[in-house]
Amino acid sequence: MKCISPLSLSLSFLLCLCAIQSVSSQNAMIPPRGWNSYDGFSWVISEEEFLQNANIVSQKLLSHGYEYAVVDFLWYRSLKGDKNSIDFDMIDEWGRMLPDTERWPSSRGRRGFSDVANKVHNMSLKFGIHLMAGISTQAFNHNTPILDTTTGQPYMESGRVWYAKDIGIPSRACRWMNNGFMAINTTTGAGKAFLRSIYELYASWGVDFVKLDCVFGEDLDLGEIAYVSEILNGLNNSIVFSVSPGVSATPEMAEMVSGLVNMYRITKDDWDKWPAILSHFNVSRDFVASNLTGAQGLRGKSWPDLDMLPFGWLTDPDAHEGPHRFTNLTQDEQRTQMTLWCMAKSPIMYGGDLRNIDQQTYDLITNPTLLEINSFSSNNQEFPHIRTLDGAKTAGHNVTKVQSTYSNHAAEGYPDGVRSWIATGRNGEIYVAFFNLKDEKTTISANMVDLAIVQPGGSMLRLCGGIETWTETYVTTNDALSAEVASHGSALFILRCF
Repeated sequence: MKCISPLSLSLSFLLCLCAIQSVSSQNAMIPPRGWNSYDGFSWVISEEEFLQNANIVSQKLLSHGYEYAVVDFLWYRSLKGDKNSIDFDMIDEWGRMLPDTERWPSSRGRRGFSDVANKVHNMSLKFGIHLMAGISTQAFNHNTPILDTTTGQPYMESGRVWYAKDIGIPSRACRWMNNGFMAINTTTGAGKAFLRSIYELYASWGVDFVKLDCVFGEDLDLGEIAYVSEILNGLNNSIVFSVSPGVSATPEMAEMVSGLVNMYRITKDDWDKWPAILSHFNVSRDFVASNLTGAQGLRGKSWPDLDMLPFGWLTDPDAHEGPHRFTNLTQDEQRTQMTLWCMAKSPIMYGGDLRNIDQQTYDLITNPTLLEINSFSSNNQEFPHIRTLDGAKTAGHNVTKVQSTYSNHAAEGYPDGVRSWIATGRNGEIYVAFFNLKDEKTTISANMVDLAIVQPGGSMLRLCGGIETWTETYVTTNDALSAEVASHGSALFILRCF
């Protein structure tokens, strides 16, 4: 892929884009970036709607590093069913999921997603699909035989053919789709043969990205994750491996899987409500502190995943209809979410219907400063050395009337309702983000001396100057950095310090 250089891009962002493209031959060397159909369409998306969105990714977002177009769950289910139905899925004689031919007409004749993948690849994008862990209840009930891909015949061991009921574990049904899927016994040869048959089929379609669900967090199945990773590692195709959901995920779980995957969800589904954003602050802090961000993963690196961005034109969770409403998040809340995701170096997956994206949303998800931070910053961490001001008064960047009342986080150094993150840029700049989680505007301040936390050896800083991203206000200080931040809003500084 050639480096695109429109005149409107800054030199620094051109460097960012070229670097993104130069590492694309390896899995997730920077946090993956793309579009996923779930927030806009739930599970009811059609082939036409998917390709329309993929084309917009190619035309408007690819130059900003968005390279994946991913169809989320239940692409194999008839619209006559619902999220937890049985016997409405398209499966082959081996119990493998095939696209619903009514919604995906190019899949007729057992072509699967081959034609869709080819069209996505011709857009210079990569194609991804969502899968459920284990085996479907429908295949289990029909007791389909297991395919041995080395012979093309039913899998045989111990002198007999093995079937779905030999590997399925009904007592371990998926928590949130208990009628749909169940775990399988991955210690058996037949269980492993079933997984091989799935991923070899989907790789033959041209799949570049797999999101495997009901296998992490409270649904952790390390056996399946490990064997799927082994299969993917042995394929000629380079496939990014993502696991979810993140309910009750812990850094200890992340340590188990980070070397096997490229993305792992660390939160439950994120939707467009302010409390959902709030819930990500402690989680992102704890996982970044575990030093696993950008660790060695499957044929590349792995990244804690804060979930998709529910901006723009959306549907509702598990709805039986496509996009029909605008996000509930305010502009300030969306900036807060996007800033946290980038400072924490989460994968960036946009979830809204791109056919109706508004300019404000487009400008936010393509903001060159945020994307530079997301891809190339280092030393990313929550920054506890902040204060809030009583009366929001400053005098030449000197803090006055520092608030003395702290929340239960006082032992950790966090004023009530305020958070901050800090990181180092690849050219020596320091990024500082202030987050106001309160329902009223608040002035947030940090002493310049504390910014040295991201300097090599903690070297002393004498003077900082730079710009605040959202207000485009220039700042200089030799004392304290301060900003009045809107309710649920953020401030993002790009500083040069000496």
